[in-house]
Amino acid sequence: MTTGPAWPPPGLPAKPPGVERILLIGAGAIGAAQLPSLVGMLKFGYGFDVAVCLTAAGRDFVSPRALAALTGRPVVPPDWPAESGPAHVEWADWAQGVIVWPATLNFLSRCAFGLADSLPAAIVLSTTAPVVFAPSVAAGAAEGGPLRRALRVLRQDGHGVVGPVMGHAVSTGELSPGACAPPEAVVEELTTRLRASTSVPAEEESATHVRHRVQDAAERAEDTAHDAV
Repeated sequence: MTTGPAWPPPGLPAKPPGVERILLIGAGAIGAAQLPSLVGMLKFGYGFDVAVCLTAAGRDFVSPRALAALTGRPVVPPDWPAESGPAHVEWADWAQGVIVWPATLNFLSRCAFGLADSLPAAIVLSTTAPVVFAPSVAAGAAEGGPLRRALRVLRQDGHGVVGPVMGHAVSTGELSPGACAPPEAVVEELTTRLRASTSVPAEEESATHVRHRVQDAAERAEDTAHDAV
């Protein structure tokens, strides 16, 4: 039996209360090869129930069988299975949080501009859960207009974006922008958003407290009247 470092690591937010189900979406970039590590962090470190969906290109970079073994369920396919019904709606409703890691320029653009022509993109466009994107693009694309426009739209739609960051390009081995953000940074962003989405605003909490006090007082009055009779 082996033991590893404690999770969550010091300095990172703990698992938000009431949140159990996280969907990971992996697109066609080299970072998808590290998805098993991210699955392990979320499942064994934080205790989330994790599912993985891969784009058609994403399946070329990581073994769906390995991910299925880690998550305990088959990887969600890139297209709708025959006679499966609205699978994108089912997964969009299932997920309480979504991480797209890595997110290619192609996938980012499709999500930004509403092109739901694949199951992974349709899930993102259909869910009401917090979504965090971790872009992974070529060095030239990292500073180009298409990426800036896509990320601006995604942020305006309320989604989280972490990165891209500096990293070594696979094609040249040189340090350049465009790399996927580290898993810890992406998980921190998601847990922060999950905590914000599940917390009760101060005004609502105060109003609820007042309602409970009024209800308790009314119940005590009814009990007193009944006892008096």
